[in-house]
Amino acid sequence: MKTAVAIILALTLIASFGIWKVTSDTRVLNQKIKHAEKAVAEQKVQINDLKKYKDEEGIDLSRSYFELFNDIKEISFYYHVASEVKILGAKDLSGVDELSKPSQYKGIRCVDIICRVSLKDSSNTTLFETIYKVVRNRPVEILDIRIEKDAVNLTMRLYGL
Repeated sequence: MKTAVAIILALTLIASFGIWKVTSDTRVLNQKIKHAEKAVAEQKVQINDLKKYKDEEGIDLSRSYFELFNDIKEISFYYHVASEVKILGAKDLSGVDELSKPSQYKGIRCVDIICRVSLKDSSNTTLFETIYKVVRNRPVEILDIRIEKDAVNLTMRLYGL
């Protein structure tokens, strides 16, 4: 009788260990499935973001930067205010390609730009509306806006090829 109880107890212990092992493997598998679902959802978001640009031709990053630079300079000249547009970390106008970095989108590079517009000579809000309209029509993301005593600083990220 003692032998039968010991055998049944040993079989129960082995069965419970096997069930625990299967359950722990299932938890690990469920976690991997959740991570995979999250990665697929991120890919779908990225694909949907890029679909709107599917039929458009890619824009060269250097050309796009200089066009944005010229447009902001023209706007500031029109409104008689001082402005400064430069790439973060650049010493002069060259270096767009050297300072660009890969973006979260595959095959697309980006560069961070700071635009400083003086407020000393003007309190006209149409200046900022005009700058926003120019920026809105370009592959630019506005990262930060800081208003200082006599200037507005815009930090933007420009995307291109």
